Parts: sequence; C-alpha cells; structure tokens
Amino acid sequence: MRFGATVGEACATFAITNIDDLFVLVTFNAEAATSRVITPFRIAVGQFIGFTVIIAISMIGFGISLVLPPEPIGFLGLLPILLGIWKFCQLFSPEPEEHTEISTAALMKGILKVALITIMNGGDNIGTYIPLFAQVERAAIAVYIVVYYILLGVWCLAASLVMRQRHVLALVQKYIDYVIPLLYTGLGIFIIVKSDCYPWTIQQINDSTASDPGQGTMAGVTTFILLAAACAMAWATVAKRKTQSTVDIDLTRTDGTPLETVPRDADAGVH
Repeated sequence: MRFGATVGEACATFAITNIDDLFVLVTFNAEAATSRVITPFRIAVGQFIGFTVIIAISMIGFGISLVLPPEPIGFLGLLPILLGIWKFCQLFSPEPEEHTEISTAALMKGILKVALITIMNGGDNIGTYIPLFAQVERAAIAVYIVVYYILLGVWCLAASLVMRQRHVLALVQKYIDYVIPLLYTGLGIFIIVKSDCYPWTIQQINDSTASDPGQGTMAGVTTFILLAAACAMAWATVAKRKTQSTVDIDLTRTDGTPLETVPRDADAGVH
C-alpha cells in the first residue's frame, strides 16, 4: 500500500461523494443563525452520527462482497456512472433539494434531525464506497475511513466559513451542478479500471467458448445497460417535470383569485 496515493484517493472520493452534503451543511448553518435548536456543534455531532451509519452500511455491503471474486465487484462502479447520468438529468428538472430534505424531517430536533438528513442523503456514498472498498487492501480501507472522518470535520468547518463568504457560495452554486455529473462518471470509470472487471470477464467468456465473443458481448451488454438506464432516467425526469408543472398550476389556482370572480364582480357593479 502506497500511503500517499491512498490518502490522495481517499480525499478525492470523499470530496466527490460529499459535495452535495456541503450545501446541506451550509443550509443548516444558515438555519442555526436564527434557531435555538440547531447549533454549529449539534450540526457537527449529527453529521458524524449520520456518516457513521453510512460507513457501517458500506462495511456490511463490503463484507457481503468478500464471498465473491474481487473482479466482478468492480462492475458496481457502474453505479457512480449511473449517478452521474441521473445528476445530469436533474439539470433539466431542478428542485430545491436542501429545503425539501429539511421539511421532510421538520419534526426532528437538533442532532437527530441532522443525522437523519445525512443518512437520507447518503445513498450515493454507499453506492460508491462498497465497490471502492472491494478494490483496495484491508489496510487501505482503514486509511480511507480515518481520512473520511478527518475531512468530515473539515467539511463542517468549511460550511461554517462559507456562510461568511456569500459571494464564494454563489459562485460555487452556479457551476457545481454541471461539475458533479462529470465527477461521478470519472469516479465510476476509476473503480472499473482499477478492478480489471472487464478484462477478467472477457477472459472468462472467451475461455468458456470456442470463439472469442467476450469483448463484443461485454460491449453490447454495457451499452444496453447504460442506454436503458439513461432512457429510464430521462423518462423519470420528464414525468417529474410534468408533475411539478401540474402541482404549480393547482397551487396557482388555489392561492390566486378564481377567474370567475372578476366577471361576477363586474356584473354586480352593473346591476
């Protein structure tokens, strides 16, 4: 294990999988400015508790993966790639995620509230950490986890400092939605390449047949999976936009003045 390279990989994977968490933390710190329930200390404690649950779930998934050959586990690297595609689709159907998550746990208080939202927002972390842990040495996993917890503290501090630099926050928020899909896609490719899952599978297919169809088979299967997933995500995005448009129209009709009111008032004035 090369310690420096391992630390660098840990820093990179943490940053990629927790960029959205930084904005959630910024939101909590903004709430802390006017709340007695949410304080910077409770935000940090809740974040550490939630992240511990995420790591525990990831380690359980990693333990299950130990009964399988290490190479096929690398195909889970497709998950970050699919996450990247999903993040790209969300560019065409934006929504205030931070506000939605906070309102979902509106009845929760203090530390529990932060921990719950951290876990709710940790699906991408789990989908990334399981295949990543399966491709590194056991000692490297320990280094990863230690670095993750150190950077988590840095993240909490950074969120507090960012709240004091609103122009920096505005600049990052302007471009980060376009960068995140590329980061997730790159991370998935890194996991797949590191695991040698494709060469291993191609060799297994070729060894089991008289010809060598492995490369073409894997290319076809991968293309089908990615295209099918992309189409499904695009359809889900379009459906969500239609649903949001319908809800907005209904809210406008409910909150606004009914169209019949004006003619009736006018008729009343005439009579």
